[in-house]
Amino acid sequence: CMMVKRLLVTGSSGLIGSEVCVHFASKGWKIHGIDNNQREVFFGQGGSTRWMQRRLSDTLGESFVHHEVDIRDRLCMLDLMNEVRPDAVVHTAAQPSHDRAATIPFQDFDTNAVGTLNVLEALKRVGADSPFVHMSTNKVYGDRPNLISLKEGETRWEIADPEFADGIPED
Repeated sequence: CMMVKRLLVTGSSGLIGSEVCVHFASKGWKIHGIDNNQREVFFGQGGSTRWMQRRLSDTLGESFVHHEVDIRDRLCMLDLMNEVRPDAVVHTAAQPSHDRAATIPFQDFDTNAVGTLNVLEALKRVGADSPFVHMSTNKVYGDRPNLISLKEGETRWEIADPEFADGIPED
């Protein structure tokens, strides 16, 4: 009898988080998704991710459990981590906009820095020896990545500039 692995995904209704959910559910993992639709608070009604939350519930069925938790809430994160005891955590919850960060610095910091610390600390406190993966959008670097030349391939875009053949430095 094999035990089903449990994956905790923060920001599960966002672009990156939802794809993580779909991928790991297809591999047989039980997905525990955290999302409180904070994106709608940051970007207005058009930024709502509720449609993705419904899509995940509909398409992944019993493989997906949604948790309406705010990663900024330290005690809720600890309680949830205790309940789920994940085999792995993929953290994608964030306020992603570099431009927006300048106008809401405290909310940005509380979500991105404090929220990340809360997830890490909750994982540590439950004693889970689980891998932790932090994924982010390139938007945190502003518009600069959009200036890199690309070439369209048959199934994806590739970086055309040989200066970046081995990757893009953080500067």
